[in-house]
Amino acid sequence: MKAVVMQEAGTYEVAEVPEPERGDLVLVESRAAGICGTELHILDGMLEPPGYPFILGHEGAGVVTYVPEGVTNVAVGDRVAIYNFVGCGTCHWCRTGCEEVCTDPVGQLGFSSDGTFRDIVPVPAANCVKLPDNVSFEDAALLSCSGMTAVHALRLADVRFGDTVVVDGVGGVGLMVMQAAVAAGAQVIAIADSDARTPLAKDAGASSVIVLDERGYDAVADRIREATDGRGADHFFELVGTTASMLAGVRGLARRGTAVIIGYTDDELQMHPVELILSEARVIGSVAAARQDLETAVAMCARGELRAQIDTRYPIEEFGTGIERLRKREVNGRNVLTW
Repeated sequence: MKAVVMQEAGTYEVAEVPEPERGDLVLVESRAAGICGTELHILDGMLEPPGYPFILGHEGAGVVTYVPEGVTNVAVGDRVAIYNFVGCGTCHWCRTGCEEVCTDPVGQLGFSSDGTFRDIVPVPAANCVKLPDNVSFEDAALLSCSGMTAVHALRLADVRFGDTVVVDGVGGVGLMVMQAAVAAGAQVIAIADSDARTPLAKDAGASSVIVLDERGYDAVADRIREATDGRGADHFFELVGTTASMLAGVRGLARRGTAVIIGYTDDELQMHPVELILSEARVIGSVAAARQDLETAVAMCARGELRAQIDTRYPIEEFGTGIERLRKREVNGRNVLTW
């Protein structure tokens, strides 16, 4: 079968690899897999795989073709999204539905174990989330990262009806955060790096868009206050990952506001604690999602509340074109591999 394989650091190829054996894991025949910025982080060395060769990809959906004896939650022929985090199943966090912060994880597809950019993906039965008939494989694949991440981040921030939400970044996760916030009853303001991103943000439900000008993020906190009658944002979802963007988000918060850091970054956030103390503001991190967040994202998609905004579909042989367009920031929405 074909797979996108890193044979060594910084390189990749579409290669023939052996099909997974039938054993203790469910086998899912791929139908769609999203190309995410995380793959760039891995290729560029910000995130390191456990070893080589390593199969890329952490988003996926497909059809179950094999089920081990004794498995009852899925059957051959089921359409499923793949939840990519494999927790230990026994720690406090796994037992309380917070697998994403498991203290002894087994692994994560596309991060610490081989990923979804292959024709057949072996996954634990518990990581298969069944799809309603009206949720496409393409939507499901992107929900298995961007969608569930958005749902999880909004839950952590406790976004409520009538809140003002600012989303910094009009990319895959940012667009899902906007849609989920609108579904929660919030007013959404997007921050974009160019006018070309404005239609995408508006299509995702943003009521207004702050387009960065020559002042960059130095002016963003003031521009947020201008857009909120001086009050500031109740929530700021940070997906850009620079020191300037993170500081702008915190400083653009209303009293008791929450800044949620989602995007992976090498940059540091440094500020005087008085900036948080006097306004009782919070800065929290949000990593991936729990299985229940993916289930919620799939249900929202079935209701028409979440959907993928797809730029281009590629066969696996053209992964290189898709990832290089992502690197060059030429993608409006998401690129997806399809089978």
